[in-house]
Amino acid sequence: MSKKIVFENKKQVDTLREKIVSTTNAKLKMLWQSGEGIDFLRNVKFEPCGYDPLFEHDTNFIEQTNQTFTYLVCLVAVDILLSKYPSHKFTVSFGTESGYDVVSEDSSIICECFAVTAPDSNGKLEKDTRKVFENTDADNKYVIFYSSNPKPIHIENIRKKYSDVEIIALQKI
Repeated sequence: MSKKIVFENKKQVDTLREKIVSTTNAKLKMLWQSGEGIDFLRNVKFEPCGYDPLFEHDTNFIEQTNQTFTYLVCLVAVDILLSKYPSHKFTVSFGTESGYDVVSEDSSIICECFAVTAPDSNGKLEKDTRKVFENTDADNKYVIFYSSNPKPIHIENIRKKYSDVEIIALQKI
């Protein structure tokens, strides 16, 4: 099953975001009610009690957490890119598809997206920035991410190193 979706307008972005949030809220409410304390932790640790809110299948709870926030960052990124380049359509590769997370239909605009606790965790910001920087075909290159601990000095150092790439640290998702 392909995990690629083409976006042409903000309404598509808003509709999908609402689906992700409402599905996540409903599934988590059911999970919270499935047991108390240690039973809840046991389920989260050992059972496939998570749910992919976009592609609608059971998954590991931690994977659900990671994917949900990456999906939301991708949607904010598409919203930003649609605003900057309204004549373009963008394909988002959700999940663990190879290639770039967001690509314009003519491949002139590329973007990597992620959500992390800190942008220097596992060198994530630098790896993704290097990946788009090394693309010689795209005219516009982006890395858009969310972190609860943005580390502005680290971000600025990466910006200086890869000045060809626009790095956008989201304040909220």
